[in-house]
Amino acid sequence: MTIKVKKVIDGDTFQDSRNRFYRLADVDAPEKSERGYKSAKENLKNMITGEELVVKQVGESYNRKVVIVRIPGEKTTINAKMNRKL
Repeated sequence: MTIKVKKVIDGDTFQDSRNRFYRLADVDAPEKSERGYKSAKENLKNMITGEELVVKQVGESYNRKVVIVRIPGEKTTINAKMNRKL
């Protein structure tokens, strides 16, 4: 499935243009009260804001689709890129 990113919520959660929420699978970004939260959110924001993404749902958590994400044409997933930055 292909989606368009509307807003990054934090370092592992984002919203699409249809107001659906997604969480990156296997990424454990810091929560708002934790050290590194701002940089994790900024890293994800820089990678995906305004991008069209290919998402593969692998689960569900708290009414969010848990997904593996990549930008079309790129081999490395956003999940892997985020884990390298955390």
